[in-house]
Amino acid sequence: MEVVKKIAYFAERHMISETRSAHEFEHVKRVYGIAMSIGNKIGADLKILSAAALLHDIGRSKEEKYGISHSILSGEMSEEILRNVGYDDDEIARVKTVIRTHRYSEDLHPTSLEGEILSDADKLDALGAIGIFRGIAQATVCKSGIEGFLKHSDEKLLKLHELMHTEEAKELAERRHAIIASFVKELRNELKQASRISFHE
Repeated sequence: MEVVKKIAYFAERHMISETRSAHEFEHVKRVYGIAMSIGNKIGADLKILSAAALLHDIGRSKEEKYGISHSILSGEMSEEILRNVGYDDDEIARVKTVIRTHRYSEDLHPTSLEGEILSDADKLDALGAIGIFRGIAQATVCKSGIEGFLKHSDEKLLKLHELMHTEEAKELAERRHAIIASFVKELRNELKQASRISFHE
């Protein structure tokens, strides 16, 4: 547990400058919790999974600056702390691969059970009530408003439940998908009603 605490502290320090509500360290904590819950149930290597879950987004704040995927940056930045807490070369390589393949938007596919779990956990945190909050927060940061949120929902959020790898994640995803799908439907209904108001008749 002491090793996990050190990795978590390292990750949190590297994410202090990440102020976007969709990808702050609180997101990492939730992904870690989901990943470890699934990993415990289906026999994943928790040493690899825990490190990858905690470190998977530490390079996100540098992505725009360097023009390199945060999944690559996060892996490279992870080497320092992993060596310091006793991970060997093989374990570090495995953690980096899990981090690299968690990002489905690059059309990458996990090559291990741990990779599948992290990919699932990361997507699950974009669904349900928290997913709604994160989607709205992202639309606010991007100044895209309600239409931006709806576009993001159509293009990504409402498709995530179909992209899960593990059976455990699929069950969770269906429940969380129902929440966000219901919200989007109601939002569209209310917007439709509001659109009928006119001051030019």
